[in-house]
Amino acid sequence: MNDINFFHPAQVWQYNTRSGEESSKLTVLKIDELENDTIIHIRIDSINIGSGNYIGHMPFSAAAIEASVSGFVKHLNELPEFEEGYQQWKKEFDEGKAG
Repeated sequence: MNDINFFHPAQVWQYNTRSGEESSKLTVLKIDELENDTIIHIRIDSINIGSGNYIGHMPFSAAAIEASVSGFVKHLNELPEFEEGYQQWKKEFDEGKAG
């Protein structure tokens, strides 16, 4: 791909998953263009974790997402709720406490 502009909010992607979680997908929620990097905020669905089957917000570098996706699935009409998790990350990021 080699083009972070390829990613847009509301896109759903297949990604390289753990064994047994092949149905898991990631959704692009938001993209932050920073001075030295681009952060892509995602949601993961259909994942087997102790507290449920999804993770509502996770920030990654664009390079990490690009290296992880394996195929485009669809474009959602509406984003799932993520603002609370994003705002918590943003506050900590601005304070130098989050990557």
